[in-house]
Amino acid sequence: MKDVLAPHSLARSIGLGRLLAGGGFLLAPVASTRALGLDTATAKRVSFLAQMMAARDVVIGAGTAASGRGTGRPGAWLLAGAVADATDAVVIAGALKAGRARGPVAAGVVGIAAVAAGVAAVGALGALRRPN
Repeated sequence: MKDVLAPHSLARSIGLGRLLAGGGFLLAPVASTRALGLDTATAKRVSFLAQMMAARDVVIGAGTAASGRGTGRPGAWLLAGAVADATDAVVIAGALKAGRARGPVAAGVVGIAAVAAGVAAVGALGALRRPN
């Protein structure tokens, strides 16, 4: 069985997950932001911001997934994703605390983003420490 925590395996898994999440926000920004607890009017007003961030996630996801191929170098892509996920966790946690986001989905996203950031950071460090 392949080591699922190996940088290339992590890059493929995390990259595909980021592609899916980014694609969801890109294609359905109002529904995606409503899931984070925003009211419909606010979700409609910020849909362009959600799509801008989603496009970045799609690009980081594609690069990360592609770097997970046998000869790729996933360290920098994993690190970029770790920073993005850590930022998401901190920002959404702050929005929950301030009452701008609410509900179990938003709280779950904070936890998932924090775990993804940690896993990606460990993978990035492993990839950057050893040659391809």
